[in-house]
Amino acid sequence: MQTRRTLFGIIVLLFAFLAANQSVAQKKTKVELIQANAIRSDKNLYNGARRLIGNVKFKQDSAIMECDSAHFYSDRNMFDAFGRVHLYKQNNNNVDVRADFLRHDGDLKIAHFRHNVILRDSNVTLTTDSLDYNLQTDIGYYEHNGRIVDSLTVLTSLKGYYYNKRREVYFRSNVVIDHDSGEYQMFTDTIRYGLNTKVIDFFGPTEFYNDTNYLYARYGWYNTESEQSMFKHDALFRNPSQTITCDSMLFNRLDESGAAYSNVVATDTVQNLVVKGNYVEIHKEPELLIVTDSALMIYVTDGDSLYLHADTMRMCRDTSGQYRTFSAYWHVRAYKSDLQLQADSIFFSMSDSIARFFGNPIFWVNENQITTEYMEAFVKDNQLQKFILNKAGMIVSPHDSVHFNQIKGTQMIGYLRNNDLHKVDVFKHAQTLYFPVDDDQIVGVNKGESSEMTIYLKDRKLKRLAYRAQTQSDMYPLESLSTNDMRLAGFVWYESIRPKAPADIFIWHSNEAATSTRRITMPTQPTGKPSKNAPVAPTRKSGGKARK
Repeated sequence: MQTRRTLFGIIVLLFAFLAANQSVAQKKTKVELIQANAIRSDKNLYNGARRLIGNVKFKQDSAIMECDSAHFYSDRNMFDAFGRVHLYKQNNNNVDVRADFLRHDGDLKIAHFRHNVILRDSNVTLTTDSLDYNLQTDIGYYEHNGRIVDSLTVLTSLKGYYYNKRREVYFRSNVVIDHDSGEYQMFTDTIRYGLNTKVIDFFGPTEFYNDTNYLYARYGWYNTESEQSMFKHDALFRNPSQTITCDSMLFNRLDESGAAYSNVVATDTVQNLVVKGNYVEIHKEPELLIVTDSALMIYVTDGDSLYLHADTMRMCRDTSGQYRTFSAYWHVRAYKSDLQLQADSIFFSMSDSIARFFGNPIFWVNENQITTEYMEAFVKDNQLQKFILNKAGMIVSPHDSVHFNQIKGTQMIGYLRNNDLHKVDVFKHAQTLYFPVDDDQIVGVNKGESSEMTIYLKDRKLKRLAYRAQTQSDMYPLESLSTNDMRLAGFVWYESIRPKAPADIFIWHSNEAATSTRRITMPTQPTGKPSKNAPVAPTRKSGGKARK
């Protein structure tokens, strides 16, 4: 970085040097004395200079130079000016310099201003204690602290280079920008400021501050009028609750909206969320966050965070503006040590704390596999409390690699404690197939059907069943049934596509990857609400006697 800064400084000085040499190559003109109240010869002055007193005025080409008094070295084509020094150009309002002292070299056409120097441009005002100005190229530079002020911005630096014709100013070393009376401050090493465009380009590590936000980058630009900016190379945004890092970032300070690109990491310490992706779009009003391109959301918990991936994620507030909503769509997969899922899309609203899963979702809760066409999950205190399976719901729990306990129904409600399934209510054509054991040995196959039933589990294993009305239950010897007879219709074991680690959620497997006999139809993009035809959990029917 130091090498880069040094190289930049050399280039700027080289331009100034070439411009100065170019002025030498130009046709030389004489400095003309236009007026003075008194002219005196003084042998004590160097090289026979004449002393000019009162209303002194010089002219060279289009430049007019005025002062209270001067020492004029006519044979050397130069003079020293003292007191109320004023230099301006005819027909050029952008060149107007005042100072206490001026040494002007007419051959080089370079004016050396010292003490209380003020350069007034049509756009800005520059103040410094030492300024060298090339009248031929209209380039000025200072190397001992300067300050430029326009309508809203104050810029200070150790060194500066003013290009009148290009309408640009370069600032070097200890650059500080104060915008809009302290609305924000900027600290950097090198910038270029467009006098007409009002755009600041910065080169090197740069920091922006205001009361709530902090921005950092190593390269970028900022438009002081539109309040839009671009930050590149190790870009960082931070406020009291959020941090964003990325390769580059667009930001609008007026509405605090922006977009981040490549290797984006957004952290929210209030929500305990980390969001990653290669494109993140943020809006403050209305509140909106969009993440895509390798999108990843991490819900941070002690020792067991939830990792969720989708093609696109959206976090915003609902139409009332009171509650946040979250949606993830296309190729949704998630991993937690005791919970994994795959779905086409998800919608969650804090207004009812219900997560809705579309597109034949698959859940793995510890040893249990849960499948359905559409699912609603109820969350309380950041934990899954219960779920409703609508259409083709099935829960499968393996006894071993060949024998699987199975529960199936048109509609099912599962209840969890600490992410362990402990009870399931099944409605409308409830079916079970399970393997009773005695001394850890399978003693048969039980097949049951009922219009309604409740299944109780303990230690993640089936404890008992309670059938209700129109019940049929039969026990079969294990050896009397083939493997196919030990599968309920629609059974598929999806263990091969189950995420085993956080990295697995980026590897999409269609449901068909586990079987060639069951085709899954993916839905259209969710609207955030169930359709009119979305199934609703029925009221539990009364009547019937429970059976063990």
